[in-house]
Amino acid sequence: MTYTYRLTVLALLLSAAACSAESTAPVASRTEAPPAVPAPLSGSDRAAAPGIAQKFTDAANRGDSQGVAATFAEQARFDSVGRIFPSRQAIMSRFIDPEVIGVGGRYEITGTRWAGDRYVVDYRFTTRSGGEEIFYYAFLIRDGLIRDVLGRYR
Repeated sequence: MTYTYRLTVLALLLSAAACSAESTAPVASRTEAPPAVPAPLSGSDRAAAPGIAQKFTDAANRGDSQGVAATFAEQARFDSVGRIFPSRQAIMSRFIDPEVIGVGGRYEITGTRWAGDRYVVDYRFTTRSGGEEIFYYAFLIRDGLIRDVLGRYR
């Protein structure tokens, strides 16, 4: 092999390796902006959070769509395992109504805790057809309403 040929092959291999390394880097979502950094949790919001999370749970278990909606701020955001619902209307119409209330879903609280400013509720969720999932919701409560939820499987 000629020296020029070897250099060409080496250059191609290095170029391919560089492209490969670039393509494995995580890509940020271009469709959803990250949530704004909220103000620190007030004492009244900390005190209210368990009751609001319970109100959400009770309304969902009754199949009360309006009651669930009333726990969310209009511009609330819900991240259900990476599926982002950017408003109360989207949360209800694209998630809660079809995937919780519509399937006869029932939340059973299995634990609670604080994670920074978020009140975290562990759930066992069952449907009337026998489906079951284990997950948690990390609620961010402000002014008596749910502003943001992170939902993740356990």
